[in-house]
Amino acid sequence: MPINFYPYEEDLKKDVNTPLDDKIEILLEAAERYKALVTDPSNTAVTESKQGTVPADLKYAYNWDGLAGVLREVRQLTEANPNEKRIKGERLLKLAEVYEVLRAAKMQKLEAVRLALVSE
Repeated sequence: MPINFYPYEEDLKKDVNTPLDDKIEILLEAAERYKALVTDPSNTAVTESKQGTVPADLKYAYNWDGLAGVLREVRQLTEANPNEKRIKGERLLKLAEVYEVLRAAKMQKLEAVRLALVSE
């Protein structure tokens, strides 16, 4: 059974010169689509397992490589002056929104990551 990943690999790698803000927007939109799919009861497989849905039953997954790459890019931004520091902070807050959406998609362990991004 094929698995659909959100965001699509080609969305993040369209152009090497894609602005970082656009990449973050792509991640946020993909997280919202993923959350809609995961929380929709018609998309979850019914299993006889007492544990509920197991990874083998999932049809959708979030592309963590894309998210990690963008996070790496944001962390490597300079903080030489107050304006650059503000821009980096805004991007980290936007990434925290992505984590918040994913946490709401039944990924409660991401709360610690979101809090670390906000505090950074």
